[in-house]
Amino acid sequence: MKAIVNGALVTPDAVLFGKTLLFDERIEAIADARDPLPAGVETVDARGGCVLPGFVDLHVHGGGGYDFLDPDPGAIDAILRLHAAHGTTALFATTLTCPDEILYDGVERLAAAIGRGRPENGSDLLGIHLEGPWLSPSNVGAQAVKGERTPTKRVLDRLFALSGGRISRIDAAPELSAGIDLLAAFAKERGILLSIAHSAANAETALAAYEKGFTHITHLYCSTTTEHKEGQTVHAGIVEAAYLEDGITVELIGDGKHIPRETMLLCFKIKGADKVALVTDAMRAAGTDATTSILGEKKTGTPVVVEDGVAKLPDRSSFAGSVATMDVCFKTALRYGVPLCDAARSCTLTPARIAGVSARKGSLEVGRDADILLFDGNFGLQGVFIGGDRIR
Repeated sequence: MKAIVNGALVTPDAVLFGKTLLFDERIEAIADARDPLPAGVETVDARGGCVLPGFVDLHVHGGGGYDFLDPDPGAIDAILRLHAAHGTTALFATTLTCPDEILYDGVERLAAAIGRGRPENGSDLLGIHLEGPWLSPSNVGAQAVKGERTPTKRVLDRLFALSGGRISRIDAAPELSAGIDLLAAFAKERGILLSIAHSAANAETALAAYEKGFTHITHLYCSTTTEHKEGQTVHAGIVEAAYLEDGITVELIGDGKHIPRETMLLCFKIKGADKVALVTDAMRAAGTDATTSILGEKKTGTPVVVEDGVAKLPDRSSFAGSVATMDVCFKTALRYGVPLCDAARSCTLTPARIAGVSARKGSLEVGRDADILLFDGNFGLQGVFIGGDRIR
């Protein structure tokens, strides 16, 4: 048993002072700081800083020089260790559009890694997130989408079988009408989160997709539409649909590059912190000092440059994922003026709820996994516990 003392516990609704957090593998109790500790408890002094739940990242492609699609035997564990060291105690591995066989092989390797369990000093790998290949060729961003593709039963069945049932989320462009109903039915039957991504849909199409089960928006404002003309008719876009429908959750890339301050504050003001998740969308250069890199699998992926703290296509026509970690996203939200509890919620409980893992992750509640972060007074990360084990 361990006890964190002399820290302010950050919950979704309030900052608690004068409390002691008791935990082993799970959080056991939140006690009054004046109460005597049980015999034999190891004391951890937070030194007057803040205590948060571990970050949960819904959208991660890689880090530490690796991508989740790389065939290197140590790639997955290296990515998990890199992000754990920056406070991400649980994450979902994100793939992107690539040749089919690379996707199949990558999904199979990720499923095996999930089956092995958390590596030493690494984040929990909770599931597989397919970002593509069913995306719009007219809104690809840095994705290598060569033409319109639609879901088929054969491909979906093969991916799900190779994953051992561990696909947690699928992103798609809902205007690709052929196969979207099939995808929606497939996901609903298996409890898979559906998200609108890299889409040229207008608001009408996005809201119709919500009724079919697309309840989330991938990196809002990035490869998503807003008010625009189609012929001589003005249409609202995916952004407006997200704000109009209360049931839609969204994610924002929190690296301080993809989303300006005013846009982030507007999103929090309209949707609320319980519907906004901050994500990294981190690619392999995250946590490195690389100035050139590859987006996707190292042999077939897209070359990128890294400058001004973000990855870009070489012609600078598009960002190509972030090089951020979740501690950067949290501090970006605070720097932009998001209140502490809201910033913390958007990095912890909200993504955990969106992903369906909030019974175990995302809050400092009794019975939850002891995934705990310690911050100093300037919100510098000082300590990381995962399942009660200190890894930093």
